[in-house]
Amino acid sequence: MTYTPARWGTRPREGAKPRKPITIPWLRVYLVTLVLLGLALRLWFLAVNSIDPRFSAADDGDYYQRALRLAATGVYLDNSWLIRPPGHVLVFAALLKLTMLLGNPALGIGLIRGVQVALSLLLIPLGYDMARRLFNRPAGLIFATLLAVWLPLVELPALILSEPLFLCTLTIHCWLLVRWRDAWRERWDTRQHPWRWLVAAGFVLGCCALTRSPALYAAVFSLLFMLIETREPRRRLKSAASGYRRAVRDHPPAPPRLWLGRFVKVALVFLLPFAAVVLPWTLRNYLTYGQLILIDTTGPINLWMALSDAVNQGRGENEAKSILAGMPQAERQHFVSAELGRILREDPARLTRNFWANFLHIWKAQFVEDFFVKVGFFTRPLRAIAPLGALSDVLWLVFSVFSLFAVTAPPREGSFRLVALGWAAYACLTVMLIHVEPRYLLPLWLFMALYGAAALGALVQWGVALREDRANAQADALAYLLSWWNLAGTLLGGTLLVLIFTYRDYPRIISQGLQRESYRNVAAQAYAAGDLQAAVAAYTQMLTVAPDFIDGRTELARVYLDLGQLEQGWATLGQRQTHRGDVVRGALARAGGELALAATYFKDAEVLAGEDVQTLTLAWLHPAPVTALQLGNGLDFGYVQGFSFGELLPATASEPPRSYRWLREQGQIVLPLPAPLRPGAMLHLRLAGGVAGATPLTVTLGGVTTVLPVQAGVWRVYQVVVPASLVGQSRLEFGLNAPTFIPIELNPASDDARLLSVMVSDVGVE
Repeated sequence: MTYTPARWGTRPREGAKPRKPITIPWLRVYLVTLVLLGLALRLWFLAVNSIDPRFSAADDGDYYQRALRLAATGVYLDNSWLIRPPGHVLVFAALLKLTMLLGNPALGIGLIRGVQVALSLLLIPLGYDMARRLFNRPAGLIFATLLAVWLPLVELPALILSEPLFLCTLTIHCWLLVRWRDAWRERWDTRQHPWRWLVAAGFVLGCCALTRSPALYAAVFSLLFMLIETREPRRRLKSAASGYRRAVRDHPPAPPRLWLGRFVKVALVFLLPFAAVVLPWTLRNYLTYGQLILIDTTGPINLWMALSDAVNQGRGENEAKSILAGMPQAERQHFVSAELGRILREDPARLTRNFWANFLHIWKAQFVEDFFVKVGFFTRPLRAIAPLGALSDVLWLVFSVFSLFAVTAPPREGSFRLVALGWAAYACLTVMLIHVEPRYLLPLWLFMALYGAAALGALVQWGVALREDRANAQADALAYLLSWWNLAGTLLGGTLLVLIFTYRDYPRIISQGLQRESYRNVAAQAYAAGDLQAAVAAYTQMLTVAPDFIDGRTELARVYLDLGQLEQGWATLGQRQTHRGDVVRGALARAGGELALAATYFKDAEVLAGEDVQTLTLAWLHPAPVTALQLGNGLDFGYVQGFSFGELLPATASEPPRSYRWLREQGQIVLPLPAPLRPGAMLHLRLAGGVAGATPLTVTLGGVTTVLPVQAGVWRVYQVVVPASLVGQSRLEFGLNAPTFIPIELNPASDDARLLSVMVSDVGVE
């Protein structure tokens, strides 16, 4: 007997006009439109985003660099101070290897983001199908809409490389569980079992565990789901169709032994592919370190760092990291486990010291927090995405509150609620124990969006029934609404609203924030028009409203830099540091003749900023005119773009140490000149190649292209004639382009996995 879920309006009152069903083409058009809208939003975010994992010192940069090394050499290396889950590195390395085989490794980061965008778009139709199967069609459409337009999911493929694979595999796993549940119910009284869905669910959850190890332990949630679903379904689905109820009466429930036998078979079919994915990595860890490390050491180490004596005594996490960095990798797992045991024995209250504060911090309006509360944007394009961010906070508020009504109602989705509540509890517990990061809350948000869509879908169904005046449908809809509009849901929803609106004084924060942005817009317009005094006045007004806003202080200090008022620039920046603030500090120090200090600030920003600082400074700064430029000494920012970090040539008997930079693939150099170019001017480039033979370097100057055969390992000065069309100009701008290589591919003894082409040490015009 085929299971058919109940539909409101299946018994239209006598004489009523039959309702025209929703047609499949209309539904497909809407879903395709959602996918296209989601694609447009994600591509738009990529266009306005400046954060790039290739320049990140955080998790993203670590994953990218180790993936590049793996793709180039086939050697997998763990992180320098902990063992991370390998899923991201393995996937990224495969994509980077593909670009290498295609002959264009520079496309690697674009391909990674493209695959992650495609996965996030795949979740839209899968999310619709999952919510439709669990609840109803309106719930599916609402959930799919949230997956398409909600800002945290729009920015995820571009902003945080370490999370999209986890969220996508988790969602796909849940969809596969629901597909298995439906197939199981359809065949519950036959010998035909839907094993393929279980095999796929186990395999995908194994992949999910390799991207974030808590999915390994969360397999328990899925097993509990299967345990209940393998029972006779009559007791769980009171709304089943009458034909299904008759089939249940004809086939009495199986005895416990048969039920447990079914579950054991189902569990084995699920666990075998799950283990087949995870166990090879566990074996690798054991062979490498001689310890049982299932996937990674990230969770225990993060927990220990949050509870460590250094943090507890106010000395910070850096001391805890230095302790781990000073011991062999194989000993860190044992050390952390022992230390956690000691802390819990000596001071168990330390485990819960931040529980309540961190719990409250979960329920904040995320975009309002980022835009109006934090002291800076930290390179995120928050102004460009402000309309979508504001809409997303409203959507988050609505689906979060409504999800509590749905989750406290009698379950119509079967035992899937165990999976949802398990993951939500894990997400909350993680941030309450350690610290709150939005990416840690992704499972909580995912399932709150799903159950919020369920409650909103019920409202839609009720509204349709009222409009069509179908008495029995109104009664069915009202009965369901009353089932989730219950005392528990009302209390929880009201409590959540109180937590959200008392956590911050949002009316005051938003009012002051809008005032801050108003002054900032005036200042930016004045700066763009060249009216620096008006810009200073507007920025000063902005800081009276938001004195702690370091991004505004950075922009005002840049105006003072252009005015030559260096002391005011230093005073404006104050002590609070951001990477862009350090860029301006470097420019202030360079303008004041403090060259060593300037180089320190510039180099630190370039390594740690998480964005291309060369591109930023070329657009931001107006450095002093020069006729000669030395690359790689930390003082060339504002002149160059498209080069790797600065390096130093060893001293020789004939000359002292000289700095240089590797050109990546395409670069640009801009020289503001102290005097206009004269006829016959020559551009000098001191270059050396990196691979055997000659590397063709294309120089584009004034629309004229010149190819220089740069010899490997030999430093020579190459000359290019300045075209007559540039005579009289006071700014010389030219582009460089050369084929790339990866040093570690050519020399296995190297540890350099960068994409490089030629070395450039000096540039000059005469």
